[in-house]
Amino acid sequence: MNSNLPFKLWMMMNRLFTACFLAFLTTLTATSLHAERPNVVFILSDDQGWDDYGLMGHPHIQTPALDELAKRGLVYERGYVTAPLCRPSLASLVTGMYPHQIGIRGNDPVLPAGTNRKEVKYREISTEFRVRMTAPMLKFPSFVKELQKNGYATLQTGKWWEGNPLDHGFTDAMTHGDHSRGGRHGDVGLKIGRETMQPIYDFVNKAEAKEQPFFIWYGVFLPHAPHNAPDRLFNKYKDIAPDEPTARYWANVEWLDEGCGQIVDYLKQKNMYENTIFVFTCDNGWVQNPERKNVSIRSKREPVEAGIRTPIFITHEAAIKPARNKTTLASNIDIATTILHACDIQPPAEMTGLDLRDPESLQERNRVFVDVYEHDSDLDHLEDLDNGLVARVVIDGWNKLIACPTGNELYDLKSDPDDRVDVSEKHPEQISSMVSLLKKWVAQPSANP
Repeated sequence: MNSNLPFKLWMMMNRLFTACFLAFLTTLTATSLHAERPNVVFILSDDQGWDDYGLMGHPHIQTPALDELAKRGLVYERGYVTAPLCRPSLASLVTGMYPHQIGIRGNDPVLPAGTNRKEVKYREISTEFRVRMTAPMLKFPSFVKELQKNGYATLQTGKWWEGNPLDHGFTDAMTHGDHSRGGRHGDVGLKIGRETMQPIYDFVNKAEAKEQPFFIWYGVFLPHAPHNAPDRLFNKYKDIAPDEPTARYWANVEWLDEGCGQIVDYLKQKNMYENTIFVFTCDNGWVQNPERKNVSIRSKREPVEAGIRTPIFITHEAAIKPARNKTTLASNIDIATTILHACDIQPPAEMTGLDLRDPESLQERNRVFVDVYEHDSDLDHLEDLDNGLVARVVIDGWNKLIACPTGNELYDLKSDPDDRVDVSEKHPEQISSMVSLLKKWVAQPSANP
C-alpha cells in the first residue's frame, strides 16, 4: 500500500488541478464573453420635430454630437413612432409591441366622474388608478428584461411611466416610480441631462469594475417643455429665431445634444466607445407654437407627419457600416428587436419588429403603422380597441392613410411631405387596399393579460 501512496496522491492532485483549471477556463470564458458583448446606449429624444437637427438639415439648430454619431452610423430619415404620445410610445419601445396590443394607449387614467383635484382623497384615488394602469406592464415582454437575463447591467434615467424601473428589468434606476409620491413619468430621473450626468458615469464605472456589459436608458426630458435651457444657449438663437418661444425651443434641442455628447466623450475616455452601440430615436414630434412658450401646434398627439415622424439611427463603429437611407421606412417597433439581435440575444416571439441593421429587410417590408389614442385611457374599456381611438395610420411606401372614426384621409408623401393635401376622393381603390392592411394589423394577437 505504501508503494501505491505516491501514485494515489499524484492522481488526487491531478484531478484537483484539472478541476481548478476547468473552473478557471469557465470563468475566463464567461468574462471574455461579457467583454466581447457590446454595451448599449439608447438615446430617446422627447418632443422634437423630425427635421429639428443639424443632421436633418435644419438651417439654425446646432446638434454637433448627434450629427457626428449619425455620420458614423446607419441613419433612416423616414423613421416613425408607434404613437405620438409619451407613455404609449415608450411602452411600445420597451415591449416591441404596439399600444393597441398591450393596452397602454394614454398617459393617464380616466378617473371616476366627479373626482376633484382639490379633494383630500384625490391623491389616494389617483394613486389607486395609476397603480392599476401600470400593473399589466409587468406581464409584457421587455428587451430590458432580456438584457438583464443575459448578464447586462441596466440603468434607467429620465422618462419612465410604468412604476418602479427595478421591477422591469433595470438593475439600477434614478426614477423611484412610487405613484403615491408623484412618480408619474420619471420623478427624480428627470434630472438627468438637465441637472446632472453623474449617475451615468457612476453606473459605467460600476459595470466596468464588475467586468459587466451595460445598457443605458437615456430617456432625457429634452427638448420637452419647460423650454428653459441656460441663457448661454438661448442667447445663440434669440436673434435668429422668428420669435421667442421658438428660440427657447431651439435652445432646448441643443441642450439635449450637449448631454448626448457628454456620454460619448466619457465612454471615449474610458476606451469603451468602440464597443458601444448607440441607438437614437424620438418619442413623438413637436412644432413650436410661435405665440406661446412650451406649447405645440399640429404635431404632438396628432397623426400628422410632424407628430409621428422621426429620424432613427444606430451607430456601432466596430460593426455597422455608415449609410444614409432617405426612402426606406423604419419604425420604433424595430428598436427592441434590433438591440437584442445586436447583443446576440433572441427576441421574444411577441416582438415582431425587424433588425435596423438589415436595410434590405426593412425595404422589403417598407410599411409602418401608428396608433393614436386620447391622452386619458378608460381602464374599464381597454378590451375595446376603438375606445378612445383618434386614428390609425398606415404608411405604405409613399402613400399614407389616416383612418379616423369620422372618415379616411389619404396623402402622397412624396409630393406632399407635410401631409396637407388630402387626395382620398381621387383614389378610392387605394383607400380600400390600405384599410385592409390596417384591419389585418389590428387583428394580430394581443398581449393583454
